[in-house]
Amino acid sequence: MRLQNLVSSTAKVATRTFQGAARLAKLERVLAFVCLFIPALLVWFDDGPVRESISAYYAMEQGQVYYFPLTAASMLFVVNGVVKKKRSYNTALGAMLAGVILFNHDDFEGLHTACAVAFFGGNAVVMYWFSPRKELWFKALLVAGIALSMVGCFYLQWFTLFWAEWLSFAIIALHYILESWGLID
Repeated sequence: MRLQNLVSSTAKVATRTFQGAARLAKLERVLAFVCLFIPALLVWFDDGPVRESISAYYAMEQGQVYYFPLTAASMLFVVNGVVKKKRSYNTALGAMLAGVILFNHDDFEGLHTACAVAFFGGNAVVMYWFSPRKELWFKALLVAGIALSMVGCFYLQWFTLFWAEWLSFAIIALHYILESWGLID
């Protein structure tokens, strides 16, 4: 009887753990999907034309529209890295995004830029470097999208940093969503 109770108890804990992990995965997908639209929210809640960069919205009148979703995105990376220990690089990426949020680009230009480069560049490296060979072509395509957005902004000057960041952020969110659905590793 004692063994049966132990097995039953263990099964219940395992079931609750699995259900909790499933809820976390759903939450991660929802948050990643919301991340796709953070720049749209910033533009919508601001009173002027589209600013030069996403980071320029830190000083908008309704600052919570800037700080809350980006902080949630940062925590999404951190929690993913902590919960899924094999993805501990996400903890570092979340910390870099937190640095982008905490150190505004006006008062802490160097630190802000370093965190932004580490976040976007780090995501590109993680997407490519930690890819199974069978998915390498797809991940290379995602990384090329991030690289081309930066080239289009900084070298070809086709658009502002805002649009390059949005495209890069969308690619990162798409990668995150596809990974959480198990469509890519």
